[in-house]
Amino acid sequence: LREKLSLMASIESSQERTSDSRSPELRLWQAVIWRALQDCANEDPRVRIEAQVWMRGMTDYFHEICDMADFKPEYVIKAGKVLRDLGCIRGKKWLQRAKEKTK
Repeated sequence: LREKLSLMASIESSQERTSDSRSPELRLWQAVIWRALQDCANEDPRVRIEAQVWMRGMTDYFHEICDMADFKPEYVIKAGKVLRDLGCIRGKKWLQRAKEKTK
């Protein structure tokens, strides 16, 4: 679980930094990844399933977004798997802990 929290913390912290030198484009693509991770724990099954399918990394589009976000696709895929395995309620708690850990 520590590794999983660390993974999410690194994704979250890179997205939430306010006084950094990241370009607006980089922040945008990192926000896209973060939103997809949040959607993996969404209570709406349509949103959740669509995000989980995308997070499997089976498309070139997924890899392009990861490249533009400067994230390694394999780490993003792992985070998506964790959220899928945890389910909605536990997944949301996991995301919250990861977010708090970055503060």
